[in-house]
Amino acid sequence: MIRSLPPLALVVFLSACSLLHDELPNESPTLQISQSICQSPAMTHPDTIVNGSDAFCQVRRGGEIRFVVRAADEDDDPLIYRWNAFGAGSFRDSLARGENSWFAPESITDSSEEFIIQVVISDRDCSTISEPNDRQACIDVAGKIMETFRVEVIQRLPTYSVIADTTVFFREPFIRIDGFGNDPDGDPLEYRWQHTEGQAAGLSNITQEALRDDETFEQIGSRAIAVALYPSNYLLRANGEETLFPASYRINTSVNDGEKPVEREITVQIPAEPLPEGGMVQLTEPTTGLDFEIDIYEYPNSKGEFPLEATLFEAINFCGVQGKRLCSPSELQAACQGDQPLAYSSTDDPLAYAGLEHFGVRFCNSPKSAFAFLGGGDFTASLAPSGSFPNCGGTTGVFDLTGNIGEWTVRSNDSTGDLEIYFMASDVTIDGGCTFIGSAGTLPLAGGDIYDPAVLQQQRESLDVIILQTLEQGSIGFRCCR
Repeated sequence: MIRSLPPLALVVFLSACSLLHDELPNESPTLQISQSICQSPAMTHPDTIVNGSDAFCQVRRGGEIRFVVRAADEDDDPLIYRWNAFGAGSFRDSLARGENSWFAPESITDSSEEFIIQVVISDRDCSTISEPNDRQACIDVAGKIMETFRVEVIQRLPTYSVIADTTVFFREPFIRIDGFGNDPDGDPLEYRWQHTEGQAAGLSNITQEALRDDETFEQIGSRAIAVALYPSNYLLRANGEETLFPASYRINTSVNDGEKPVEREITVQIPAEPLPEGGMVQLTEPTTGLDFEIDIYEYPNSKGEFPLEATLFEAINFCGVQGKRLCSPSELQAACQGDQPLAYSSTDDPLAYAGLEHFGVRFCNSPKSAFAFLGGGDFTASLAPSGSFPNCGGTTGVFDLTGNIGEWTVRSNDSTGDLEIYFMASDVTIDGGCTFIGSAGTLPLAGGDIYDPAVLQQQRESLDVIILQTLEQGSIGFRCCR
């Protein structure tokens, strides 16, 4: 038979048990699970990593790492988890829990940066105690453990594929270069093209357009387009000054993922194809179907020589001495237009350079060319040596029919026997194309060969003074046909 204790003895026994429990030491929590899971891995490391091993999470900027930490407490005290990244990145959950995600910073200082993530597990929440002495007493008896995780945030550079150097012939209307970028971290890419300082004198502003995948329409690269203004080894003389337009240009291009650019420098060679020294080209006059030959350059028909300003009578005489004749308007127009037909004696369109201060020698020697620009409004100073504008030969190889100097032309009127006088009204001061032909009147013929110097002089002396002044005006040149 078990007898019960008297009431007073029971109180004493319970008090003793309580005192005995208070004197027992507090057991610290023990760690059971500690691992990190790379939700957004930057490299090929395992997704789940047990803390304490040699491996650690590597994630790209802004990537997520999920931490799983489990602890037990023999005293059955509730456990508090406090996470700390020391100001870097951000946590998904601010509450004290054993599972949490950390998001890496969107920007790092270099291509790689390491961070420490720390969790402290405690069996006392002393922060809730307001009285200082009691809070310190709580801290003194609290049991805690600390886990530290090492993580690395990777900023991988984009790859950039672009041609290192290229040659673009001056006859081409523009330089076109394609660059293709790829970012292993999936970051959006920004492309940039610009002239290298000191090498931009011969190029217009570079424009660019996005290159996109045909199916997804996502941008996969960038295309740079620049107008090549000057040919190689070209020396311009105007107003006593010499300006060399180089044949080699440097373009700097880069792709940037928002942190660090990958740069490339491209060398572009722009050679001008060798032009003939002179001579004639055989063509067909389209209205008659007759073949004819025409000088390649304006008289004296020699590359590098300035065209001659001449009166109509001088022009007839110079061609006659060579066994040639002045060209007809239809012959000049056929040589200017070619078989396309072109609006100008160039495959270029001057409207493409409307925003430029001058287009150099890209088009023809017309208003806003390099010669017109540096000539300062002086017609003679603005003339260019033959062959200075490599693109001004169209498809026929007859140069400077647009711009430079206007040219005398003649046509026989079969019904009256008169010689009709025209000139190509397109020069360094006047905008004009292949169809801009102006009339200068007629020269009545009394018979004989106009290319006979005596007949020519007789005709000159018989002219009215007003007509004579028109036919002896300056700033007009010529070329010969046969």
